[in-house]
Amino acid sequence: MLSPTQLLLLPPTLLLCLVIRRILTNFFFHPLSSFPAPFYTRLTSLPLAALSLLGREPEFLHNLTKKYPPSTRAILITPTLLFFPHASSLKPIYWSPTHNHKGSLYGTGALGPTSLFSTIPAEDHKSLRKSLGGTHWSVSYLKTFQEPRIDNLVTFFVNQLSLLPPDHEPFQMGEKLAQFAADVMTLLVFGKPWGFIAHDRDERRLLSAFRESLPMFAFAARCNSFRELILSSPWIRGLIMPKVDDKTGSGYLASQAKLAVAQREQEREQGIGGEGKMRDYLDYTFDARDGNGEPLTRAQKEAHATLLIQAGADTTGSGLGAVLRLMLEHGECMKKARREIEVADEKGLLSTPVLYEETKQHLPYFVACIKEGLRVNPPAPNLFGRIILEKGGTVIDGVHVPQGAEVCSNPYVVGRDPELYGPDAEAFEPERWLNGNEKRRAEMEAANFVFSMGPRVCLGKEIAMMEMYKVLPEIVRRFDFEVVSAGKYVDRGGVACNKDFMVRVRRRA
Repeated sequence: MLSPTQLLLLPPTLLLCLVIRRILTNFFFHPLSSFPAPFYTRLTSLPLAALSLLGREPEFLHNLTKKYPPSTRAILITPTLLFFPHASSLKPIYWSPTHNHKGSLYGTGALGPTSLFSTIPAEDHKSLRKSLGGTHWSVSYLKTFQEPRIDNLVTFFVNQLSLLPPDHEPFQMGEKLAQFAADVMTLLVFGKPWGFIAHDRDERRLLSAFRESLPMFAFAARCNSFRELILSSPWIRGLIMPKVDDKTGSGYLASQAKLAVAQREQEREQGIGGEGKMRDYLDYTFDARDGNGEPLTRAQKEAHATLLIQAGADTTGSGLGAVLRLMLEHGECMKKARREIEVADEKGLLSTPVLYEETKQHLPYFVACIKEGLRVNPPAPNLFGRIILEKGGTVIDGVHVPQGAEVCSNPYVVGRDPELYGPDAEAFEPERWLNGNEKRRAEMEAANFVFSMGPRVCLGKEIAMMEMYKVLPEIVRRFDFEVVSAGKYVDRGGVACNKDFMVRVRRRA
């Protein structure tokens, strides 16, 4: 029989044995133990989770790649997560249909009801994507049916800025652009904007509440024990998740989605709407069918509407703010872009407001600024994990990865890959998209990871690009900007924002 002293020593002894066992396993016997890694990321997922919580993850990953030889193709950043820092790894990870299975975070319920984004199995995603996709996401559809509606918001946005007195107080330009993007998405999903621009505020704290929730979700995505032991509990999720009776934030958005779906169902039963009605993206969820040919459930329609606004408003706003901020920081780039607009204006090539196709055809330097801004400051510098399911593993970028491993990359890091972008990869240099050989430019286009890629590429990518090709040239065309504070690019749990980007604007003659 154990003595009292031995009983007291038993728990710490057991704990020490478990720690030693974990160290020996992770360092010598784990299937991923042969990959290079800092000792602390090999030991536990807590360091990466803490860095994500603090908003330091993109810089940490980028600096980590510099500590290893350029020949290093993969780095172990948690005991079970392999990070691929080079653009050459993107296609084998994200374009392969066999690597389209997401990690366990997406099944915890932490991201709300299951939607297209949080569907884990590749086949289930393929079926749902097929039912929700269609021509209404294409550029041609957007130009024909949705661009005139976005034009109205661009015009209204410009007019609101024009009403400011010459000596107005500086404001956060990144927030203004995020509000514009939120109005665009609520218009396209629910049929009318929520009034972010008209009221000059973050309506129902939709944007700020979403940002505040990101660090917790990012921590859960990185910290295996937190996700598996704590977040998997429905009771705990119920405490921390937004609720439909909330008056602000994602909970309020979910309640509006429920009301909109219920109202739309009632209208359809009564034969209201139909031919001649301008369709919004909520309408298309009623047309969608699952893999068995059945209509989507009410919960699926609500989740999809919520996802479109959450995914499209803040990230697009962050991209808009980043491009404008970088152009203003690099004055010569802004001068070139403005001169290009003036020349196109003198030739009568631009409408009011600027059309998507006009920017694409007549403002190549401005387009290059947009591409470069998104590369340098991607709006979602997240880890997009995929599980390797092939029996016997697979080869990614020349590296054999065992079955069951989780692999990922990051837009912030691969956007700075010197193998593709050269020794000045960290510089804001729009000319790289216009100069050089055609093959290199094609390779850069193919490595565009801002909206993910492959079968799970962002469904609303073309909507975001249409906003950028329209509102940015129009406000540069119409206003001079006085930068009071350049601010900085800040990561908040895998989604970025432009903090303290303060300006004054003055209407140009």
